[in-house]
Amino acid sequence: MDEQQLSREDILSMARLAGLHLPASYEDELVEAYDHVRRLVALLPQPRLRGDEPAHVFDPVAFDPTTG
Repeated sequence: MDEQQLSREDILSMARLAGLHLPASYEDELVEAYDHVRRLVALLPQPRLRGDEPAHVFDPVAFDPTTG
């Protein structure tokens, strides 16, 4: 992970901006969980261009000997 570490206040600010208003007793748990969630999100597949999938660009007509 080459991202810079976010401060506690940054994480809590993001949560508030997302509409998550936690009691103070849960803030430590959110801050602790944030790094784990960030690492899991980084493992999700990234969107690819349509041309990256051979099935999307395969042209069967190109292999038809009758079309020449």
